[in-house]
Amino acid sequence: MQGLSLIIGVFLALETLFLGLKALTYNGFRFFQETQLKSPYLVIAKKHCHLAVPFKVIPPTWETDLVCGVDVGINTLATASIVSPDGTVWARRFIHPACDIDRRDQQAASIRRKARKTKVLHKGFAKTPYRKAKGINANVAQQVSRQLVNFALEHGVSTIVFEDLKGWRPKGGRKRSNLKQKFHGWLHRRLVSLTEQKFQEEGGKTEYVYARGTSSWAFDGSGKVQRSKTQYELATFATGKQYSCDLSASYNIAARYLADRLKLTRRKDGQVAKGKSSCATPRMPVTLSHLWDWEAADERTAS
Repeated sequence: MQGLSLIIGVFLALETLFLGLKALTYNGFRFFQETQLKSPYLVIAKKHCHLAVPFKVIPPTWETDLVCGVDVGINTLATASIVSPDGTVWARRFIHPACDIDRRDQQAASIRRKARKTKVLHKGFAKTPYRKAKGINANVAQQVSRQLVNFALEHGVSTIVFEDLKGWRPKGGRKRSNLKQKFHGWLHRRLVSLTEQKFQEEGGKTEYVYARGTSSWAFDGSGKVQRSKTQYELATFATGKQYSCDLSASYNIAARYLADRLKLTRRKDGQVAKGKSSCATPRMPVTLSHLWDWEAADERTAS
């Protein structure tokens, strides 16, 4: 490889031809001076072939105290918040490409209409709508993961925290509901994987916390929340306060990671350890309010 060009040898008709090609690398040439270029290889597909140039990225190493907690949901695809160890929320963002998701749902509705007209789903059934829906999902995951990484970098965050939902299987919901279809098109694993890969290139890291209770418990420590039946993303706290359930969950996700890093709890189930005796009822999970209590106790000790 010379500069930004490649010279390859092609054996054709008992003769070796040397061709000069322009080398295109992932993400432009951003890491060209900071990476180790590897040997190129030829990738042959069904109808075309291309030359791939792999390279080893050497990301920078840096770390800050700020954490970005991300709640991945159905009503809102990604809700992110920047939280510091003292429990201060510095920034919040809702990311939901509704236009693209509506286009994907239209393809799913087309598949349902076709399925009603036949009794046997043959091989290759509704091939075009499936292909379009898959492509829309892939595009949404790429765009949202890039927005999450950019949001974290704008505020100097070195750690992005997600819920650990690997292997989780959703329930189907009520009879004749479309909840199973929504879960089928959910982008959680793809979105998390792409975010982790892109953020790793920037020198950041991705962590996972226990998922149970992040949405069902209020971030202010008032107890469990009541979800609205007509607007499910809206939660009512025990104090009567109404708040976004996804936003509250993103606070709690970040707080659980910070509580574990600050040694406020040694439990892996996201609950606060209070004493050594057994407890008949489950303990309250870690919420953002525990960081407030820890900061207030630390100030009293210092004074």
